[in-house]
Amino acid sequence: MDNNTNLNKYSKKKSFWTECKQIFTNKQVLVSFIATLVLLVLFRIGSSLTMPGLVINSQFGADTQTSFLGVLNLLGGGGVAKLSFMAIGVSPYITAQIIVQLLSSDLIKPLSRWSKAGEKGKRKLEVLTRLVTIPFALMQAYAVLSLAGTQGLISSFFGYSTLASVPVGLIIVLLLGMTAGTFLSLFISDIISKRGVGNGITLIILSGIVASLYPNFSNVFSILVAGNSTNNELLKYFSFIIYLVFFVILLLATTFMNGSLRKIPIQQIGQGLSKEIDEMPYLPIKLNAAGVIPVIFASSIMTIAPTIAQFLPSNSNGVNFINSYLSIETPIGLVIYAILIMLFGFFYSHIQVNSEKLAENFQKSGKFIPGVKMGEETQKYISRTLNRINWIGVPFLTIIAVIPYIVTLTTSIPNGIAIGGTGIIIMVTASLDFWSSLKSAETNYTYSTMTKELKKSNESEILGEKKEDANEVKRLW
Repeated sequence: MDNNTNLNKYSKKKSFWTECKQIFTNKQVLVSFIATLVLLVLFRIGSSLTMPGLVINSQFGADTQTSFLGVLNLLGGGGVAKLSFMAIGVSPYITAQIIVQLLSSDLIKPLSRWSKAGEKGKRKLEVLTRLVTIPFALMQAYAVLSLAGTQGLISSFFGYSTLASVPVGLIIVLLLGMTAGTFLSLFISDIISKRGVGNGITLIILSGIVASLYPNFSNVFSILVAGNSTNNELLKYFSFIIYLVFFVILLLATTFMNGSLRKIPIQQIGQGLSKEIDEMPYLPIKLNAAGVIPVIFASSIMTIAPTIAQFLPSNSNGVNFINSYLSIETPIGLVIYAILIMLFGFFYSHIQVNSEKLAENFQKSGKFIPGVKMGEETQKYISRTLNRINWIGVPFLTIIAVIPYIVTLTTSIPNGIAIGGTGIIIMVTASLDFWSSLKSAETNYTYSTMTKELKKSNESEILGEKKEDANEVKRLW
C-alpha cells in the first residue's frame, strides 16, 4: 500500500458509528478507556463510604439538594451526600486554582513570570495550587460537618450529638481524613488526565452528576406524582412527562450551543489563494469558548462566604449578612452568581482562545485571515470576533445555570431537581469533551501506527527486500 492510499484511508470523513467502531477496536484507546472507567468506579466507591464515627440521617442525600451543601456535593463529585472521606472531592482544588490563576494574571509579578515560563513555570504554579488547596480543604471540611450537624442531618459524631461537643482530636481526625480524600481525588484525576482519556477533574465531577440522575428523577416523580394531591391520575403523570420533555429540550439546546462554531477562514502564503470560502481551512471558535469552567468557578466562589459563616457565631451580624445577601438561594446572591458567570465567561474565553499567541503563530507560519493584516490587526480581529461570540454564548450559559434557582424562588421545587442548572451544563460539556478526547486519542494512535508503517515501507524500498545476515552487519561495522 503506497503513501497516498494510507493518507486517504485515514483522512476520510467518518460517520459516528464508524468512529465508535474504530475507537473501541483500537487496543491502546480501549485500554485507556477501561482504565478511566475503573478509576472513576474506584472514586465512586470511595464517595459512597461514610466516614467512621459519623451516623447520617436517611434524608441527608435529599436535603443536600436544597442548600449550600448541594453546590459542594456537585463540585466535589457527589461525596457530600454520604459524608465520605471524599466528601469535598476536588472542590477545594478548584477554589485554589481560581485564586492562583487570577493572581498570576499580572497581579503578582513572580506568579506572572511563572505563568509565562513554560512547563517549568506551570509546575511551580501547580505546586503552589496544591499548597493553597490544603487550607481550603480544611475549611470546607469543617463547614460541611458543621452545617450538616446544625441542620440535624448527622445523628451522631463519634457518639456525640453535636460537633461542638466532639473532642478536638477527633475533629482534627475528621478534617485530615476529608483533606486526604481531596488529595486522593486529585491523584485519581491526575492519573486519568495522564494515562486515561479526558480531563480527570471534569470526569470526576461528571461521575457524581451521572450517579445522581436516577435519585433526582425519582425525587421529581415523588413530588409531581406521588405527592400531588389532585385526584386526576392522568394530570399527575402528565406533569412528570412535561418535566422530562423540558429536560430533554434543555439538554439538546445546551448540546447545540456547545457544538456551535464560528469559523474564521485562513489561508497560507505560497499555496495559492482560494476564492471560495467553503474551500478554505478555518480557525474554529466555539460559541461557548470557555466551556463549563465559568460555571464551576462561579459556583466555587459562591461557596466561600457560606464556608466562612460556619466559623462565625450563630445569629451574628456576619452570618445574617451572608445568609441574606451572599447565599446563592437569595435574589441578591443569585444576581452575584450570574454576574460571576458572565465575568468568568468573558475572562476565561480569552485564556482558551489566546488572540495574541494565535496572531504570532499565524505570522510565523505564513498564515493570514483574508482581508486582515498580519500581526496586531489579526490579534484585534480575533479578539473582537471572540467578544461578539461571547455576547451570545455567555448569557445562554448564565441563563441555563440560574434557571433552577429561579424555579426554587418562585415554586416549591428544590433547585437540586429543577430543570437545567450547573449539572446539565457540566454533563453536556464534559461528555462532549470526553468524546473529543476519545477521538483525539484514536487519531493520535492511528497516525503514529501509520507513520511507523510508512517508515518501515520506505526503509524496505531503500534497502531492498534482501535481509542482511550477521556477517554482513559485522563487516559494515
